Amino acid sequence: MKFKQLLFLFASAWILGCGPDPIDSAYPDLTREYFPLKVGSSITYQVDSIVFDDAPGGNKLDTVSFQLKEEVASANRTEAGDTIYYIHRSRRQDATQPWNLTDVWTASASGTEALRTEENLTFKKLSFPLHYGKKWEPTAYINPETLVLIGTEHVQPYEEWEASVLSFDKEGSVGNFTFTKGNLMTLDQTNTDDGTMKRFVHEIYVRNIGLVERRDSILDSRCLEIGDFTPCLGKPWVEHASKGYILSQVMIGYQ
Repeated sequence: MKFKQLLFLFASAWILGCGPDPIDSAYPDLTREYFPLKVGSSITYQVDSIVFDDAPGGNKLDTVSFQLKEEVASANRTEAGDTIYYIHRSRRQDATQPWNLTDVWTASASGTEALRTEENLTFKKLSFPLHYGKKWEPTAYINPETLVLIGTEHVQPYEEWEASVLSFDKEGSVGNFTFTKGNLMTLDQTNTDDGTMKRFVHEIYVRNIGLVERRDSILDSRCLEIGDFTPCLGKPWVEHASKGYILSQVMIGYQ
C-alpha cells in the first residue's frame, strides 16, 4: 500500500512539473505597439489652431498653422531600470522652411503605463493592456488646479479627465494614409461639455507608429465669467468662448 501511495505521489508530481511554466508561457502585451518608442523614429504633423483671448467688444481669435516634427532623438536608462526617451520637437511654417528645435519632451512605457511629459506636466497617455472600453485617469500625475497660460489668459484645463478607448484594432484613414484592420485605435483623453466649459481631447493611434491624429477643444465660456448664460444659449463655442484653444494635429509623414 505504501509503495502504491508513493508511486501515485511521484506520478502526480511529475505531471504537475511537466505543466506549462506560467512565466514562460505568458503572452507579450502586443497592445504596446500603439506606443512605440524607438530612437531615430519621427512623425511629422500639420497643426492648425485657434487661440481665444477675451477682449472688450468680443473675442480675439489668433489662428496659427505650421508643421511639427517629433523625433525620438535619444534614450537614457534610469537607476530604477526604466528607459526614458527624449523627443525633440521642431517647427517650421511649411515644407520650404528649415526645422527649428522648439523644445524637448520625454516619454516612457513601463509596467502598465505609457507616460509622456509635456512642459513639465506628466500625462498617462495609455494604460496597458489596451482594449475596447478601457478607461484610466490621464491626468493622475497632474494637480487638477494647475493653471496654463493660453494666449494672455490662464485656463484650468485638467479637472476630472477620464480616458476611454472608443474603438480598437480597427481599420481607417488619417490624412493621406490608410490603415488595415487590426492597426487603428481611437480614444478620448477627456470629453465633457456643460455649456460653460468644454474639455475635449480626441486621439487616434496606429500600431508601430503611435499618435497619428489629435483634436483638442479646451474652452471656457464668457458667460461663465459674467454669470448670465442667456447670451450664450444655442450659440456655437467659437462665438461665446472667452479663452482656450481649438487644435487639429494630423500626421503628414513618418519614419
